[in-house]
Amino acid sequence: MARTFIHVELVQGDEDASVPFWTAMQEAGFARTVKGRRSHRTLRLPSGMYVIDDTTPVDALELTRGAARTAKVEARIFCLPVAGDVRFGNLMLDEPIAGEASATVPAEA
Repeated sequence: MARTFIHVELVQGDEDASVPFWTAMQEAGFARTVKGRRSHRTLRLPSGMYVIDDTTPVDALELTRGAARTAKVEARIFCLPVAGDVRFGNLMLDEPIAGEASATVPAEA
């Protein structure tokens, strides 16, 4: 199965809502970082972007909906299945953010 990228916009948009949501997404198997293809360095995805491997887009969407319900937030969810290479520009190195654990999915970024 392909990797699936999910972009989420929280309707509330405040910091208090994002921490429980990220925790629920992490428990569902999502990550906010990928490994660089050439550098093998851990890179952080843009704000609101998550990745999950070996899950169909439909399942990834349902897992994201479940995370939103668990965190009790309203979210706009955009799902993008990817079968081949993905290229991102200007990704930052992953540096721990206060109160957030880092989870990395190996990917070709």
